[in-house]
Amino acid sequence: MKKVIGFLSIILVIFLLIYFLGPNLLPRLTRDLPFPTRGDQVKVEIKRLDISPDMTITNSSKIRVRVYAYDAKDWVRGIARAGSGWVLNPGQSASYPRDNYHFKVVIPKDISIFEPVLAKSEGGIGSDVVITGDQKNIKISGQPKKNVTFTNRTNEILKICAFNPGDALHIIPSTPCWSIGEDRTVEWEKAPRMFTIKVFRPQLLDKPLATESNVLDQSDIVIRSRGIWDRIKDLFS
Repeated sequence: MKKVIGFLSIILVIFLLIYFLGPNLLPRLTRDLPFPTRGDQVKVEIKRLDISPDMTITNSSKIRVRVYAYDAKDWVRGIARAGSGWVLNPGQSASYPRDNYHFKVVIPKDISIFEPVLAKSEGGIGSDVVITGDQKNIKISGQPKKNVTFTNRTNEILKICAFNPGDALHIIPSTPCWSIGEDRTVEWEKAPRMFTIKVFRPQLLDKPLATESNVLDQSDIVIRSRGIWDRIKDLFS
């Protein structure tokens, strides 16, 4: 009987240790290892509005115009992007792969250098573009693309790095990495259309905690700690 009681007591102690320490025991033991370990990961939640991959350029003005698009870095509008230069009658529209561009509206002529300029966009536009007004008062309307946001909802500082989608080794980030404190949010203004992110715990050898591929621009990304139910699922996976 004493042996049975002793055995049951040991089982009870083990159960209590697992119950109170189990959810955090494995992460504590493996926290500083420089490679991914089971039970020590984070969750990455990605939200994004249903945004068309193409933007629409609509001529809602009273006159026939030509519209050129330029790279966001081309402030002088020196070299029009290939595929732009649309001639649009009133009510007509064109589509183009969505990104931040500068735009210029001119009166169509046979020789481009002789085309009178009617309007230039004041900044980069990544939304749909609408052209309004008449020949004396043409206006270009639109908004820049929404910035990508990273929010840290864990209880520790995290490091987030972005990589080109074709970079399978994830060695050289496409932009400087971000160090994000607890409950902090940072914005990425010039995100490409698609990218990969990796989440690390900063240490002597940064520890990878999560990877997400094929993330789209204009996304809101939240990093959360994995709860007890996530760890319980891991036990049976």
